[in-house]
Amino acid sequence: MDIIDVASRLALPAFLVLLIGLFSVVLPDTFPTAGNFAVMINSQAILLFLALAVTLPLRAGDFDLSIGQAMALAAMLVAFLTVKQHVEVAVAVAIVLIGGVLVGIFNGVLVVVAKLDAFVTTLGTMILLEGLGFGLTNQQVIFGVPEGLKSLSRNLLLGLPQRAYMGWILLLLLWYVYDLTPFGRHLLVTGENRDVAKLSGVRVGVVRFAAFVGAAVISAIAGILLAGQLGAADPTIGPFYLLTPYAAAFLGTTAIQVGRFNALGTLIGLYLLIVALTGLYLMGAPTWLGDVFNGGSLIAAILFARLTRRRRG
Repeated sequence: MDIIDVASRLALPAFLVLLIGLFSVVLPDTFPTAGNFAVMINSQAILLFLALAVTLPLRAGDFDLSIGQAMALAAMLVAFLTVKQHVEVAVAVAIVLIGGVLVGIFNGVLVVVAKLDAFVTTLGTMILLEGLGFGLTNQQVIFGVPEGLKSLSRNLLLGLPQRAYMGWILLLLLWYVYDLTPFGRHLLVTGENRDVAKLSGVRVGVVRFAAFVGAAVISAIAGILLAGQLGAADPTIGPFYLLTPYAAAFLGTTAIQVGRFNALGTLIGLYLLIVALTGLYLMGAPTWLGDVFNGGSLIAAILFARLTRRRRG
């Protein structure tokens, strides 16, 4: 590993540290406070689940645009079951997780078995799930989720809610899977060259199918935690949870394992986005700048990933 390679791997983390230092100097009374850092971590807890979820199909060479809406439908379903049908929280959570598995199977059958384009197919799934969510809730916000569901997401440990720690645990789990298990290596070789993967004995179809199921289940968990965080379920929130996870995942390919979707790089990319936006907002930037910044970051990260793949090729 030469010095250029090391510099490439550490450039994004170094930029994150630089941003934190810069905003701490410019905004000494508001940015470098424990409360502000806690708010930033809390605000990204659900997005971390989704950002890690998208790395599964992306690592296998596929897109899943339904993750935000799968999360929203999971939130609506767990709220509907516990509030409207008075189902026990544990039973409702189990039902929602099974629903996540079914969403993943649905995507897997269409993309892997029927060989439809993943981008267009999961876009269709996203719209389908949105319609199901509106039908389930009668286009109304469901309020009053039970305390057991709220505590699952909100209970504090060292000043941070449980959902933040759950996201970090998922990060460690995916890091282990990606770097230290045969399945992680199979995901990687499948995403880089499916013909080579098949010749190497990798069951490419099974790997891709499992990636879609895993992404949907993680999205369902995010939905359960979101319902607990908000104390309600809103059928319109899905589209707001799509751009940032992809921006973080693609930014993550510029760090740690350059050119490859990886868990730790995704975390760094996500935190870079929130640090930059928080600093800019505290300096008085308009709120619309968030979409511009996230969209620009996604485009830049995709361009970098394409150039890196060409260089490695």
